Amino acid sequence: MKFGIIGPSEDEIMPFIKKISNKKLESFAMLTFYSGNYKDIEVVALYSGVCKVNASIAAQILIDRFDVTHIIVTGVAGGIDSILKIGDTVISTEVAYHDVDEGILTEYHPWMESIYFSGDSYLLKLCRKVLELNIFKQQILFGKIVTGEAFISDHGRNEIINKYNPLCVDMESASIAHVCHVNNIPFLAIRSITDTPTQSGIDIFEDNCVSVSINSINILEKMLERI
Repeated sequence: MKFGIIGPSEDEIMPFIKKISNKKLESFAMLTFYSGNYKDIEVVALYSGVCKVNASIAAQILIDRFDVTHIIVTGVAGGIDSILKIGDTVISTEVAYHDVDEGILTEYHPWMESIYFSGDSYLLKLCRKVLELNIFKQQILFGKIVTGEAFISDHGRNEIINKYNPLCVDMESASIAHVCHVNNIPFLAIRSITDTPTQSGIDIFEDNCVSVSINSINILEKMLERI
């Protein structure tokens, strides 16, 4: 196995990259890829830049240039479900776009049966095993994540809830899952919450991004250690 690990920003991935041994750096499409090992697992990690196209570029290069067998995106998200608090983590059972017309995916390439990309069953099983360790302080939930280009404020939140009822929203997961789907690569998203309906806004996001990212990375690391 060879894992591609994507963080949208430096804050969301560099704490993991620092732990990679035997690092080799290569650059493609203005992105820097860090190859090496985490414990005994072969990994290639990078920060892709935020939003859908940047994340898609990173995912396809991981597949084409580095022959990764699995891709995981780690980082942060905005809480939608009121059960979530800042610092909690969502692990994707399924992801979808909230800003793409449904027919684009089902009536045209890649002719999907639904708008949802499923999280990989093996990776989800590993995560559930990790949770049995009872070492994490935050609440960890498995469920739906939706992706779009905009930072969600109060204005767009109700529409997303009514249509998708997700746990959280981000700007990259569905696009990475889309690339994995057409390449038949197992995918998973691990996203921790920077802001909620009651604590929202770009300032709240920025205040929490660094510390909250560690929650997702901790789960990622423990999952890799169980392979």
